[in-house]
Amino acid sequence: MEAEMMALAAMCASSLMGLALQDLWGWGKKRFATLLDRGGRGQEAVVEDELENLRQVLLEARGTGNEEAAHAAFTAWALRFEGLLAQHPEIADRARAIVGETIERSPAPVAFANIVHYVNNSAVLREMNDHWTRCTAERRMTAMFLCGLPGVGKRTTLRQWLQSRQDALPDEVLHADLSPDDRGRPADLAAILERWLDELGVPRQDRPADLDLKAAEVRRILRRRPRSVVLENVTRLGQVRALLPDSPRCVLLMTGQQVPPALESLLDFDPVDVAPLPDDHALELLLKVSRSTESPERLRPIVRQLGGLPLAVRLVAGQLKTPVPGVLEDITARLADRVSRQELLTVDDAQSLPGALDTGYAHLAADAALLYRRLGILPRLDLQMDAVLALLPDREPAAARRALHTLIAARLVEFEGVDTYRMHPLVHDHAAGVAERGMTRAERAETEGRFVHHYLRAAESGEAALSSRWRHDPMNVYSAHPSQSRSVYTERELGRRRAGLLAAVHLAHDTGLHSEAWRLCQGLWTFYLRTAGHAEWIESHEIGLASAERTDDALATARMHYQLGFAHLDRWNVEEDDPRRAREHLEAALGLVRLEAPDRSEGEKRTRSSALEALGLLELKLKRPQQALTRLDEAIAALEGVDHPRGLALLAYHRAPAYTALRRHDDAEHTLREARERFAALGEGKDIALNIGKSWLRCAEDRRVRGRLGSALEALDAAIEELPKAESAYTLATAHLLRGDIHRDTGDRGRAASEWETARELFTTAHSVRADEARERLAESGEGVDLE
Repeated sequence: MEAEMMALAAMCASSLMGLALQDLWGWGKKRFATLLDRGGRGQEAVVEDELENLRQVLLEARGTGNEEAAHAAFTAWALRFEGLLAQHPEIADRARAIVGETIERSPAPVAFANIVHYVNNSAVLREMNDHWTRCTAERRMTAMFLCGLPGVGKRTTLRQWLQSRQDALPDEVLHADLSPDDRGRPADLAAILERWLDELGVPRQDRPADLDLKAAEVRRILRRRPRSVVLENVTRLGQVRALLPDSPRCVLLMTGQQVPPALESLLDFDPVDVAPLPDDHALELLLKVSRSTESPERLRPIVRQLGGLPLAVRLVAGQLKTPVPGVLEDITARLADRVSRQELLTVDDAQSLPGALDTGYAHLAADAALLYRRLGILPRLDLQMDAVLALLPDREPAAARRALHTLIAARLVEFEGVDTYRMHPLVHDHAAGVAERGMTRAERAETEGRFVHHYLRAAESGEAALSSRWRHDPMNVYSAHPSQSRSVYTERELGRRRAGLLAAVHLAHDTGLHSEAWRLCQGLWTFYLRTAGHAEWIESHEIGLASAERTDDALATARMHYQLGFAHLDRWNVEEDDPRRAREHLEAALGLVRLEAPDRSEGEKRTRSSALEALGLLELKLKRPQQALTRLDEAIAALEGVDHPRGLALLAYHRAPAYTALRRHDDAEHTLREARERFAALGEGKDIALNIGKSWLRCAEDRRVRGRLGSALEALDAAIEELPKAESAYTLATAHLLRGDIHRDTGDRGRAASEWETARELFTTAHSVRADEARERLAESGEGVDLE
């Protein structure tokens, strides 16, 4: 069975586990019942009964802390989905869709309160509730900063509070971890804001380039659509300034060891001290997590030495669950000695880990220990089950799942939500140390290679699914993926893995896997383009370019220059010098695929044409239409002898605004007609309908400029007829807005108001700020609307 299908089976089982603990159960049960019935056996009622039994098992397991029962249920259903997908691969697409919907509807990992064992820290939770109540009554934003030692349970307390108030708090969460990466670099605020804008559904056309404007747009949206905002590992004032909401209906939760100086100058917040647990509460937690049958009095000496840190308690509890004789005595003896205790529990230093983990690691089964070491040498990030399977390719999926469960039971890995797993930073540091001591250079290189190649496969499979564009493919990878083939790695799934994908680019470069590094970047092109992830796009491609230059593949270097140049062109932040940087990279790409070179390959011709096309778009942005036409003409000439109908259609489309700016309206009309005919010849599909509709829209704009308002309306009628096929509310709204403007120009204010109202509704559906444009027009016309 293919790794993707095994991972999909595990994701289905994980989705069921998550749904059983949420209010989404009724919604999800129906969908999984239909999937398991395979749409035709008429056994849905029977399957629903089975699913209800599963839910009861999971709820009981959660209530009693019986994690073994939960794991057994997970394993059984993962095996069932594996068998189902093996026998009926045709249901894979439906399974992916259900899992995707589950992930979208489920709480963000930071808010997913699958906390099996929580000892009531009543004073802290009461303080948080009281502050929230006061802020709500005073109609001001609730802001709290949870501070305390590493391992004291700040994140768990935050999640517990979110869960306890879920009916009263905003439904969704924006989250950012502000801790530095493995290279010590601070979190990239631009990347965080770009990710948030994508999560908020802001059309990419509305996403600003400047950091402050990105922050302002996020705040604007949160005033209308409030969310809880969680900022973890805050250390400096500058980290949070751009990320703070200002809506009284938002809830802001921050964590860190201590409150940054002068934070009170930015906002009114309540500092919440998360103190270590008293011995009685620590003992209660130890008993709950370990499910130990030992007398509490035998465990009390251990608790007295743990400093009340929940992380230390949970780690020791995980060791006590091990059925190896002498574990309790070993831990007690080590804790009794002051020197050993310091080795065991040096948790107040964020750069070290408790030596107690050595005892826990020594008791791990072989597969779990192997997985622990491999996780340690990799960057610390959220992982999905497919990544875990990739790290243990020589193990059966059931063995890999058992290894992961062992680490979860030992509190070395945390279950974050649907198909999401992570390590506490302190635990990851220990795993890294173990790997450093216990893995040979060859073993380390093998693990790093598996990590890189797993994410490379995800990127290239996703790219093939998202776009039919031409790629430089010396390894013939894309030939195995038909254009726009179906893949588990959809845009949504790539989004969940974006941190891993970026980490894989860095790791590939650092470990000398230079071909893999630039191929990863090529595979991420469409994903970054669609999500407007410019910060990560540029960061990854700078690395990809450096790697490509270390190979003997000049075309790969040219492609990286082109893609990096286009990233700067697409972002177009003048303060970041994007116009100059875009031109430099695009001209560098041209220099590597020279016109006079004999026997140029198809790839070189395509790359030259693409770079010239991008330079033409750059000239358009600089309002130099004649220079733009020159570049676009050269781009067409570069394609001589290449069968590239879509490229020629786009080039025709791009020429029109230059002709309009030069008042060559007949040429604009002609090139747009050519573009529509070429797009129509490509067949059918959303992208084709979108491009045809946009061509009609551009035609209407040109006709309006030349004063032909009647024929401009005819073009808009054609655009509005075509665009619904593209399912692009934003572009359809743009067409209605323009049609309203032209009706106003002709004096038909009644029709104008109707069109503007339609545009307002569509822009609102698309979460676009341009809904305000339509409101303003309606207000000016006397047809005001409710701003809510």
